[in-house]
Amino acid sequence: MNTNLNIHTFEKYSLFKETKMVTNKKKVLAIGAHSDDVEIGCGGSLLKWKNQGYKITIFTACKSGYQDSKGNIIRSDDIAHSESIKASKFLGANLINAGFPTFKIEFSELFNSKLINVLANVQPDIVLTQWVGDTHHDHYVVAMASLHCCRHISNLLMYCSNWYESSRHFKPKFFVDISEEFEKKIELINIYQSENKRTDGIWLDYLQAQSKLYGLKTGVKYAEGFEIVKWLY
Repeated sequence: MNTNLNIHTFEKYSLFKETKMVTNKKKVLAIGAHSDDVEIGCGGSLLKWKNQGYKITIFTACKSGYQDSKGNIIRSDDIAHSESIKASKFLGANLINAGFPTFKIEFSELFNSKLINVLANVQPDIVLTQWVGDTHHDHYVVAMASLHCCRHISNLLMYCSNWYESSRHFKPKFFVDISEEFEKKIELINIYQSENKRTDGIWLDYLQAQSKLYGLKTGVKYAEGFEIVKWLY
């Protein structure tokens, strides 16, 4: 078997210009540890699919507020929740928050059971979750729980929502053309003013650079990239 040819062929057709590969898939579940992870990692894809008639659900594990080492509040739970509600409305998505404290989730039966219940209720055709090589503790836990709980899900993709290096490299092989949705994605990220103000807008610079890079790799202006865990075609 010529495996190089097969890989090349799959990569060529994994770019969602017309979203032909998923025309029979109607429900998407996007899983993130914190409010804004999903929007950063796959917000453009969700905007695209929502416009094409898909039902979008976002599952956020944590309340998403946090403090510095001295106990000073950097982002309150209330502000994070308020911003996430605005973002989900912008996306036209259903929002579920599991309510775990930030930095306190673990790969455990407690968290897994909540995720399994969400999967049972949503019955997603496609699940998007965080990358298993992420250095952030909460991101990693969400990724591991997704791998465990999505054993019976046919289509599972992983997104990367930060640029921090780890012992592994994020290697997307599945791309979504978000050229038409990119400006809307920036509007979506701008809803999270608590984080944009803290980081002086660096996430917007990162997203533009990353989306341009993935676009260059796939022959469009802007794209989002995913690692494939499994994809049934």
